[in-house]
Amino acid sequence: MKKIVSILLLLALSLFAQKMSLQTIKNEYIIINEDEGILNFINKKYHNKNVVLYFFGRDCPHCQRKVPQIKKLMKNPKIEIIGVHAYKNIGNKALKAYAKKVGYTFDILAFGTDVKLMKFLEKLKIWDGSVPFTALVDEEGNVYEVDTSMIDEQL
Repeated sequence: MKKIVSILLLLALSLFAQKMSLQTIKNEYIIINEDEGILNFINKKYHNKNVVLYFFGRDCPHCQRKVPQIKKLMKNPKIEIIGVHAYKNIGNKALKAYAKKVGYTFDILAFGTDVKLMKFLEKLKIWDGSVPFTALVDEEGNVYEVDTSMIDEQL
């Protein structure tokens, strides 16, 4: 009887956890489990690390002004960055060309696979859909809105 109750409890808990399988523009996958507002990155590259989620747009003038700050963050060994192009669908080929042009070497999500992540942040009421936007997922999986110019000081 205890085994049955334990199994049912695990099943019930797994119903609340949401798995996100996010494809990058390099055709790789970033796997994230979300449970009650906590993000758990499955990929070794991101697991138990500080991860910056950077929402941007190629044609967004404010995002263009953030490029130097983002490139500075790329040099910080304490963090990993995941880019999310959230402005207009420009296609993955154009997104790859843009990333190469500005020097972004971090993973960028392919258009359309980022919807679950966007809805998660909207549910937390920390993102309203505007760009540029930066969130920090700390080593424990907590998510915070952050100013890119302050990330180095916050870690």
